Amino acid sequence: VNMHEDPDNFSTITRFACGHMDEAPYLCDLAKSRPARNSNPSHSLDWKLFRNSISVYHSIELSDSDEGKWEKIEVKFYEMTDIPKRCLSPEWQNKLLQISLDAEIALTPESWHNGEEGLENLKSDFEEKINSKLCSIDIEKILTSSEWQDFLTELEEDKVEQGL
Repeated sequence: VNMHEDPDNFSTITRFACGHMDEAPYLCDLAKSRPARNSNPSHSLDWKLFRNSISVYHSIELSDSDEGKWEKIEVKFYEMTDIPKRCLSPEWQNKLLQISLDAEIALTPESWHNGEEGLENLKSDFEEKINSKLCSIDIEKILTSSEWQDFLTELEEDKVEQGL
């Protein structure tokens, strides 16, 4: 089942039923009639991890009731540009790619992984995502920066302007 082709409209059930269940065409029709849903959507955990890490890198004490301050922090977080990232080392990138390729070979018919949709598509998709989706933000580098330390200190002292 090729999940790399058109990932925004991917349905495992439809792709499997229509592509691999030749003896049961009614299953394909049934799968197509059901709305596709993201059973494993890729949601960024960056904000949640960032929020939970603030107290590790700054003395500011915030509770859930400090909604105004949290909102200012969240706005600043989402307005960041040139965000430092932590990515896999080239050695680990190669290992992960090899494991992915080995799994594709083991789990798919030879005609598929040697065909147009096969391994070359997986390699291309992997290369596209290796330095973006397979990276995380460098929370330590962000929160220890003078910009964020100063911002949190000012916020702690209630000096941050209301209109942020």
